[in-house]
Amino acid sequence: MSLALSARRWPLVAALAIGAGSVVVFVARRAASPREATRDEHPFAELHAPRVAEPISIDAEEGKGVWASERGSTGIFKDASGAGMVPYTEAKVRWDERTLYLWLYAGDLDLEGSVTEADGPVARDDSFHVELGHEQSLYALDVSVLGTVSDAKCDGSAGGKAPIACDPSWKSGAVVAVDRDGTLNKVGDNDEEWIVEMAVPLSSIGILGAKAGTRIPFAVRRCDVGKGGPRACGSFGVGALRGEIVFDAAVERGPRVARAAQP
Repeated sequence: MSLALSARRWPLVAALAIGAGSVVVFVARRAASPREATRDEHPFAELHAPRVAEPISIDAEEGKGVWASERGSTGIFKDASGAGMVPYTEAKVRWDERTLYLWLYAGDLDLEGSVTEADGPVARDDSFHVELGHEQSLYALDVSVLGTVSDAKCDGSAGGKAPIACDPSWKSGAVVAVDRDGTLNKVGDNDEEWIVEMAVPLSSIGILGAKAGTRIPFAVRRCDVGKGGPRACGSFGVGALRGEIVFDAAVERGPRVARAAQP
């Protein structure tokens, strides 16, 4: 862990590098323009995402080299007290010029899911909630242990207060696959985990011609749904410390596959 000073956009900025270099925390003390107001009000964590040389196959198969490194990892999600979430939960991100890729890992002793209708009440099942920001809009996606997706375009900012107005007619065009290690909706059978692999076309959130240096406000959270126990929640980029994906030029190599369909 190291402390460094940066003057990338602000006259006074403190930067704290964490872990292997995927996440860098900036505390802005004065914004350079009104557009930087959110950063002026909140410290934010940069999540540095490596580029992929070839599109990633969205099948949630284990052992893919493209997800092996800790580059682009949030690390363990934090709970409301700032401690690591139990059960263990983490997200990783990758990118190419047309697609944002997410790998979402959830340790889970009791897999619970029943909602199969798109844009249904996915949040009541074991699920992840992802927020992406672009040009004053918030794009929200919920994806469950069943692979069911609910998505909407909202007013607000990634990681901020719950949006007041959302348009559920917006479609992300996300391609999703889920790998589950356990039995759904059965208590006491020693479930272990579930993993979401997802590709979101960047055009669906208004980003065309992505390149190294592209930035996307980002937040992700998860609440573990269990029978007979407290609801455990954790997040990255939510609340006081906002998140932002930064596309790095460094390449993370993986298998060749078809791209996510464009909406």
